[in-house]
Amino acid sequence: MPSGLFFVIRNCYDHLQTKTAAMVKETSKWLKVAKRGSQMSTNCYFRKINMIIYALIWSIIIGMVTAAYLNLVNWVINLVWHEYLRSSRGLNCWYPFIICIPAGFLIGFLSQHLGDYPLTIEEVLTQFRLHGRLNYHHWWKSFALGLLVLAAGGSIGPEASTTVLTGSMINWLGDRLRWARFCLSSGQAKRIWLRKMDQQQLKKAPTFSQLFESKRQRLLSVVLLVIIGISGAALVFKLFPEEGVFGIHHHLISWQWTNLWTAIPAILVGLVFGKVFIWLANWSALMIDVKLNRIWQGGIFGLIIAASSWLSGDILFSGEFRIVPFTHEALKLTVPFLIMVAVIKAIITNLGFAMGWRGGTIFPAIFSSLAIGVACALLLPGDVRINAVIVLTTSLTVILGKPLLASLLIILLVPVELTPVILVAALLTNQLVSKLPTRRH
Repeated sequence: MPSGLFFVIRNCYDHLQTKTAAMVKETSKWLKVAKRGSQMSTNCYFRKINMIIYALIWSIIIGMVTAAYLNLVNWVINLVWHEYLRSSRGLNCWYPFIICIPAGFLIGFLSQHLGDYPLTIEEVLTQFRLHGRLNYHHWWKSFALGLLVLAAGGSIGPEASTTVLTGSMINWLGDRLRWARFCLSSGQAKRIWLRKMDQQQLKKAPTFSQLFESKRQRLLSVVLLVIIGISGAALVFKLFPEEGVFGIHHHLISWQWTNLWTAIPAILVGLVFGKVFIWLANWSALMIDVKLNRIWQGGIFGLIIAASSWLSGDILFSGEFRIVPFTHEALKLTVPFLIMVAVIKAIITNLGFAMGWRGGTIFPAIFSSLAIGVACALLLPGDVRINAVIVLTTSLTVILGKPLLASLLIILLVPVELTPVILVAALLTNQLVSKLPTRRH
């Protein structure tokens, strides 16, 4: 073979060998990159699954804690009042003074050092509207003061402290999910189950809405988590049953044409009482001298509510567990007594709120409106229950400013046969209130 030809063949072979080695090296490099990308994709997938499991489990826990708190409220009230009252018969009339006055000074002391807690439902919603979130770091203040006021026999309900507790847990869970997504997108491996949130990273995290690819996905996810939370609460109520407030009640209603015209005075009475309840709330806030030490405010109100219990035991507590029995008992009471109970409970509820005995006012509003409703119904012809429920619906719609919420609450407390009357009365009241010059927001 000529040397020139051999040299050309040798050069081609060396060139081919070099190219092949380079291609093999490049292919190996890309395979490693692809393998690393596949691993990262797999890790990302499993981390998202981990977030979903985390959200599901904590939704169950939130529902269970909410139910446990409501059971705790009932247990503490029963421990402080019912059991002790049974064992101290000779001190029955003085027992409220023994409990309310010391508890009042303690409530005043805590209010002075912690602030105005528990937050009301409206205050919680305002925080969400203004800031898009609830400051859950102060949840324990609403928990402690809310439970103390309820245990002391305050004429308020547990809905305020329950809303703060549940809202705080939900907000905390949302922040955990936002923080986990930020860590995932920035390539920082964090254990969502154990690690403490970094506040600087949380500020850079996406909003809750940005965690989802679409509004439909967000809606479905939230609905699923809510259902799971309710299931957790139902599990606790099933395992540790307590006396219920709401339910489906039945009663034979004597429908009469007379109730068509008696609805007019019934609506007027409900409008007036609802406005009086709101006026009492504003009046109480203005009347209380802010210069008076909060500790003394709490103690003085403890004396006031204890003394008012001499008039009627229904002045104490929110009245939530007395609403259904009271609908039957009230028909046997006198009109002056019912008016007295309604007015005094409205005054005590709003005055106590202004003096540091804070909490929900929905159930006291229902109870006092029911008392005034029965008093009015006893003076009018026609079916007593129809007239009473018209007054109750009208008054509660004025107080809450939400006809659908007022209707739903009342439907679950009175005979279900009165549902059409409740819905019509709520809608008519809403129309009438909207035409008045002033309205509570």
